Amino acid sequence: MKKRNLAFMAMILPSFAGILVFYCIPFFLSFSYTIVNNMAEKRFVGLTNFKAMLTDGLFRQAAGNMLRFMALSIPLSMALAFLIALGLQKLERGRALASVLLLFPIVVPSGTVVYFWKILFDINGLVNKFLSRRGLDMKNLSDGGYAMAVIVLLFLWKNVSYNIVLFWSGLNWIPRVYYEQYELECSSGFRKFRDITWIYLSPTTLVVLLMSIVNSFRVFKEIYQLCGAYPTPGIYMLQHYMNNQFSSMNLQKLCTAAYLIFLAVSVLLLIVFFLQKKVTDTFS
Repeated sequence: MKKRNLAFMAMILPSFAGILVFYCIPFFLSFSYTIVNNMAEKRFVGLTNFKAMLTDGLFRQAAGNMLRFMALSIPLSMALAFLIALGLQKLERGRALASVLLLFPIVVPSGTVVYFWKILFDINGLVNKFLSRRGLDMKNLSDGGYAMAVIVLLFLWKNVSYNIVLFWSGLNWIPRVYYEQYELECSSGFRKFRDITWIYLSPTTLVVLLMSIVNSFRVFKEIYQLCGAYPTPGIYMLQHYMNNQFSSMNLQKLCTAAYLIFLAVSVLLLIVFFLQKKVTDTFS
C-alpha cells in the first residue's frame, strides 16, 4: 500500500511543483507590490493602493462592464445549454451527429473563432452587408452596445457546448423509474419537470454556474483578438485594465487589481460552493 501511495505521489509531484512555482509563489510574492508606493522607492503605504484602486474611474468602469457581461452571458448560456440538453434527451434519431456538431466549438482554436467572427461582424462583414442592402444603419465594433452583443454571442458559441455536456451528464444520472412512476400518478409534464428534473438537476446546475463564472473570465483572449487592447469603453473589461497596466509596467496597480478580483471571485465561488453543498445535502 505504501508503494502505491509513493507511486501516486510521484505522478502528482510534477504537476504540484509546476502549480507551486508558476502560480502560488508568484501570487503571494506579488502582494509586496500592493503595499509599496512604487518600484523605485518601495516605501510602505499600507492599503493606500487598494483605496486608490476602488476609486479609480477606469477600474470601476472595467468592473462594471465585466459584471454586465456576466449578467448577460451566464444566464443565457445556462438556459440555452439546458434547453438543448433536454432536446437531445428527447431526440430519438441523429443524437450522435447532433452531439458532435454541438461539441464542435470546444475544439476550434481561438484564432479561427475570432477570424470567423470578424467575417460576420466587422464593419465590412456579412452582417453589415446584409444591413446595407436593406437600407439599414451599419454597425461597428466601436459601438459599445453592438460590441457587447457580439462578445456575448461569442461567449455563447464558445461555452454553451461545455454546459450542454454537464447538463447532459446530470440528466442521465436521474433514474428513469422516477419518471415512469410519476407518469402513472400525474400526467402533467410541467409538474414532472418541476418535481423530478429540476430537483435532481440542482447540484449539476450549480456546477454549471460555477464553471460559467470561471469561463466568463477567460473570454478576454477572444475580445483582445477581436477588438484590441483599447476597445470601445462599453467592452473595456478588467482583463484589459490589467493587461494595459502590465504593458506600462505599473506593477502596483496590476497586483492590486489582481488581488481585488481574486477576493471578489473567491467570495462569489464560495457562495456557489455553499449553495451546492446545501442542495446536495438536502437531496442526498
